[in-house]
Amino acid sequence: MSSPIISVAGIRGIVGDSLPPDEFLRYVLAFASTRKGGRRIAVGGDSRISRAMYRRLVFAGLESMGFEAIDLGVCPTPTVGLMTRETRAAGGIAITASHNPAEWNALKFFSGDGVFLDQDEFNEVLAAREKGAFRFASWDALGRVAQHPDPVGPHLERVLAAVDARAIRQRKLKVAADLCNGAGTAILPRLFRLLDVEAECILTDINAPFERGAEPLPENLGALCNAVRATGADLGLAVDPDADRLALVDESGRPIGEERTLTLCADHWLKRETTPIVANLSTTRALDDVAARHGVKVHRTKIGEAHVVAAMKRIGAAIGGEGNGGVIAPSIHPGRDAAAGAALILEALAKSRMKLSELNATIPDYAIVKSKVSIEGRNIAKILPQIEQALGEPEARSDIDGLKLEFANGWVHVRASGTEPIIRIFAEAATEEIARHWIERIEKIV
Repeated sequence: MSSPIISVAGIRGIVGDSLPPDEFLRYVLAFASTRKGGRRIAVGGDSRISRAMYRRLVFAGLESMGFEAIDLGVCPTPTVGLMTRETRAAGGIAITASHNPAEWNALKFFSGDGVFLDQDEFNEVLAAREKGAFRFASWDALGRVAQHPDPVGPHLERVLAAVDARAIRQRKLKVAADLCNGAGTAILPRLFRLLDVEAECILTDINAPFERGAEPLPENLGALCNAVRATGADLGLAVDPDADRLALVDESGRPIGEERTLTLCADHWLKRETTPIVANLSTTRALDDVAARHGVKVHRTKIGEAHVVAAMKRIGAAIGGEGNGGVIAPSIHPGRDAAAGAALILEALAKSRMKLSELNATIPDYAIVKSKVSIEGRNIAKILPQIEQALGEPEARSDIDGLKLEFANGWVHVRASGTEPIIRIFAEAATEEIARHWIERIEKIV
């Protein structure tokens, strides 16, 4: 049996292997034991087949410790965070492995303010799990499960309040949306109806397998591209299983790449408000071009939503995110949110009166290539110096999360994944040829 992947991004493992029910329950009990300021915890998650088993474990664990579990059902991860705060819960639990394949599942923990636990809070949970001295409620003080009547309602209200809904309605846009048979089915069709957007939604059955790769990458969006062309849609929108990532397809049925989602949203937001931007180290250099256009700065962080959100809070940034399609607008929710990204893209199209391809062409484009290599048996700390020596002297470097080397014509970033047993390799350059050359050289070393 393999071990789960444990990081501030969650407790992840493969069902029946690295995420056995007894171990899963111990982490639930550990999290509950660290909660202060209330006896209520919000619980939601994505639609993967193992959800029913793990939900029952979560509810049983919380009830055994005297907590009221607010059942949010199948809903986006950002909805869980938002509803944790909305219901004044002491914490929140999202049962989701996000972009991981269907055989995976995970626990993600929220603090009472609706954001993921920071490293110190997460370490407290790990210590409680290790100690294992949990206090259970007596028979007459057991908790209960209470189903929330409309978990996404408050989320939709926040999204609509952040955009010019009237302008979007007047534009009469048509979209095709690939919901991956996941949690996006709970919110995006309702959002489209509220904005008078005509929508052709595919992969909407939460009781069916995902039917495509979980990540909304170009190679997984063939059905969406066909739907855009067949319906004459103005754009296509694709999400991952827990709807915290958003990828776009233009009106011709061409995927423009998940990196462009944050870039376009940030450019649009900065036309409304001057604010610094926060993004992780692996996010496209095009974001720096957008920032320069508006006279603001991009602040870079380690990979992971929690790191980006913490930096946004620290410097007061109103927009940020990650190059995987994760858009963060704290006025809606301080976390990656596909619904927020979708609304901002619709508003950008409505306000500009441009096609998505035209809007995309206003921002410099770079070739970004992403690769991953199994990490089993490899010590990444020994590999990184070899990579730096092979690629030559950079103009700038960062080792806050793996190794990032910046050159005049692009950059490379190599790091161990916090969500899968792999090493991730990113390269961005003026041409795909250069980026692929860097990737190939690094792969040979790894």
